[in-house]
Amino acid sequence: MNKLTFKIGFWLLSLTILMIACSSPSPVGVEEEEIASVKFQVDSTFKILQFTDIHWNNDSAESCALSAANLRYALETEKPDLVVITGDVVTGSAEAGWKAVTSIISEAEVPFAVTLGNHDDEADWSRNQIFDFLASVPGFLGSKGPKEVYGVGNYFIQLKSNASDETKAILWFFDSNAYCEDKNISDYGWIRFDQIAWFRRKSAELTALNGSNPYPALAFFHIPLPEYNSVIGNEDTVGLSEERVCSPQINTGMLAAFVEMGDVMGTFVGHDHDNNYIGVHKGIALAYGQSSGYETYGSIGRGARVIVLEEDKHGFDTWIRKPEGVSLEYRYVKQ
Repeated sequence: MNKLTFKIGFWLLSLTILMIACSSPSPVGVEEEEIASVKFQVDSTFKILQFTDIHWNNDSAESCALSAANLRYALETEKPDLVVITGDVVTGSAEAGWKAVTSIISEAEVPFAVTLGNHDDEADWSRNQIFDFLASVPGFLGSKGPKEVYGVGNYFIQLKSNASDETKAILWFFDSNAYCEDKNISDYGWIRFDQIAWFRRKSAELTALNGSNPYPALAFFHIPLPEYNSVIGNEDTVGLSEERVCSPQINTGMLAAFVEMGDVMGTFVGHDHDNNYIGVHKGIALAYGQSSGYETYGSIGRGARVIVLEEDKHGFDTWIRKPEGVSLEYRYVKQ
């Protein structure tokens, strides 16, 4: 091979590498793991059914029957595109409980995602073991998340257009953890700095892939942020506040990250069974779900929260679904 041939070959190889490196990656390529996705319906809507605080305990046949009836009624009535369970799912025997709850959703043939609560690993399964089991259930879209990030279940799901493979919205899921060992600091745990840093990094990458425009996004976790106190009693807050906000007594800046990244329109939590309100703080909707299980306290009824997104819209509609009917309808439009 003469020098000229070598130079031409080297130049072509370099050009090929450069073209590959500079090509625009898809959102799936944001990290080196497969990111789950779901699609908007043909009518450009996407309906999420949020169950929370089921507290399933197989030793209590009566409460299990009532909880199962509530879950099935909401699934049959609302016919969601995705179920999200925001923690405190099983409080009795882990294997029997998780099999029972997930079988109800599997019967409905609806994909689902899970975030864990403070009670979920108090029985005989760790958080890792719970997610190992969930990974074996058909329709489960979640993951443990990055190993280097605190907690189990920090992940996101892409919402794609029905007409194409184009990402249109993002659903974020966080492990809000359980308890604080030092009760002088806080009773409950909080979303840690490295979890927030992971969110900020991934959110920035997704926004860059979307031409510097943040995707419309929602966030789901179990324990409310301290800012949930800020919307109680506001004129535009809708729903009931019948118990104190049991947030951590330390604020790590999760809401500030949502505000600064500009994608998350609303957060959806559980934990406090006698709260089901939604209100806006710093431009972000802070919403409780509706307690869904009967093996626990609660005086405001049982049910589920419904959230409906529209493709290419920075907003959502939401309401509470109970066996008695629909209530607390609310429309959020990002300003």
